[in-house]
This record gives sequence, structure tokens and C-alpha cells, in this order.
Amino acid sequence: MPDAKRIGVILAGGRGRRMGSTKQLKLCSTIEGAKPLICAAFDAIRPICDAMVVVLGHDANSVAAVLGDRKFESASSDPDRPMFDSIQAGFLAAREMDPDATIVLQPGDHPEVAAATLSALVEWSLMQPVRAVIPEHAGRGGHPVLIPANIAKLILENDCPYGLGQFWVDHPEWCIRIAVDDPSMLKDVDTQADLPTN
Repeated sequence: MPDAKRIGVILAGGRGRRMGSTKQLKLCSTIEGAKPLICAAFDAIRPICDAMVVVLGHDANSVAAVLGDRKFESASSDPDRPMFDSIQAGFLAAREMDPDATIVLQPGDHPEVAAATLSALVEWSLMQPVRAVIPEHAGRGGHPVLIPANIAKLILENDCPYGLGQFWVDHPEWCIRIAVDDPSMLKDVDTQADLPTN
């Protein structure tokens, strides 16, 4: 079976109030050195993506600028609306690029994911081409989530007042959860203390 095209969707439109200022711009430590959080999240999933979408909202120009020469399409969302609105904006942009692509959904405050986790997600996505693939570590779901076109369409057609996490709970038939030995993919950054450091 041929490998389906994958489009990364980075959610980077929030205000990050608990950080005190635009958290997407905060420097975090990575194996490649210090880089802005949004860049770390982008680079974490880029190896398995054919194209990228970044959903912008709060301080959009600064967030876009710090991504430098990374190639992406942008989508807009209201930073005061629930995260699900940003998800829908990103999905719509990705589907305009290729309605048949699998979406690789990654929050902009998740700076890490192991290469082995990415490989496992791709492998399972190819084996289960009509179900979303969600990584789990120690029973907790993380990111990125690989979402095939048919499920992305269903998400766009459904109202999800309690977010995408609850959507998966309500529709277990539309997803598969795989165990990975990768605590990093659970890591999200909400406060200064959460930022990875050497």
C-alpha cells in the first residue's frame, strides 16, 4: 500500500496566559540547541510530514516570524475561542491543500517526540488507514495524533464542546491507541517551569 501524504497541523494560536507572555516564543532546550517553543514543536513532527500548517492567533506576526525559513501555510483562529476552533481551522487549511491527506496534529506547546514514536505512528497509520492513531505512554494519551482524511471530515462535521480528547472517548471506533515507550510525547509547556532545560 502506498504511503499516504501527511500534513502537519501545529496549533499555535493561544495566548498562553499561564506563561505570562507569548509562550510560543519562549526558548526551550532541544538536542539541536535552544530554540523557540513553536520551532521545537514544528521540528518535532516535520520529519514525517510532506507539508505543514501553522494555526496562528495571539501575536500571530511574531510567531510566524520566529519560524524563519520553515515552509508552512498559515491558518487563523481566535485566541479567545476554545482550542477546538483552532483544530478546525487547521483541518480546513490542510484539506484545502490535499483533501485526502492524513493530518499530523501537534499542539505548539509540545516540543518533543521520539523518532521511534513517529515511526510507530506512521506504521500503524498505514495498517489502519481509516482510523486515527493516538500514542499512549503509561496509559496517558499524547501527541502527535495521526488523523486520516475520513476522520478529519467527521471531526469538522461534529460539534465537540468538550474538545477532541472527549471526542475520542465518545467514538473509540474511530481511533486506535498504541503504547509507546516515550514519556516526552506527553510533555506540554504551560509555565516557565515546564520549559525543557539542559
